[in-house]
Amino acid sequence: MGEQQPTEGDIQDALEWARLRLTELGFFKTQDGLRWAAAYGLVRSVWRNGPIENAHASRPTSRRKALHDGTMFARNTWLTQQTFDVLGSDDQFRLYELEDLVLERNQVWPGCEGTLTDFGWGFLGDIKKHAKQRIDMLAHFEQRLLPDDFLVFASAPWFGTRDDHYGMPRWPACVEAAACRLRGEDEEFWREEGDCMTRIGPAPAAVTADLEVTLELLLESPWELGAETLDWFASNPILRPRCTQA
Repeated sequence: MGEQQPTEGDIQDALEWARLRLTELGFFKTQDGLRWAAAYGLVRSVWRNGPIENAHASRPTSRRKALHDGTMFARNTWLTQQTFDVLGSDDQFRLYELEDLVLERNQVWPGCEGTLTDFGWGFLGDIKKHAKQRIDMLAHFEQRLLPDDFLVFASAPWFGTRDDHYGMPRWPACVEAAACRLRGEDEEFWREEGDCMTRIGPAPAAVTADLEVTLELLLESPWELGAETLDWFASNPILRPRCTQA
């Protein structure tokens, strides 16, 4: 028997739940918040939660470059920005633009020193199959749903309780928290995480040489910092948002 397709009632129930969570997390209070949530969800669905994760978790080979956390940080944030831009288009085939971006094999990834072929060798067929299946499914629902409902649908399975990734409502707070910590102003953080930060090592010179420029890039276009610099940010809690009272 084939997989049972969701009913209209199932879809509307899921959309209602997703809208409630998006509201609770503040996505409707920020400019283009729903579009950013959908962009994040699409990147997770089409790219991040797929066979590329197997490449990310695998050892490099003579043919495949190491796909470390900093490279994924650069790639994921760049794709999120591109997907956000794609979602601003009225082109009825816009999701296939995202497919092309994800599957372009020979473009050097911004902020990285390699291409999809370099980082995904050995998994390229699976990556292509996964991305095309997801895009086809999403394109089907984009035709079926109202525009805003589709954005909610695209974001729903992936954001969970997170609102602190690039483009999300708390990302500026994450960057500001990192700024305070890099300036040595967050005593509680250094008291709690000082041992961890000592083991990780000091911030790269590229981070501290001009901290204001670093923070601006981290906020707006992290991939421009480069994968090696982002690997330091990915390996420690310095971008963790501060706890706030409910």
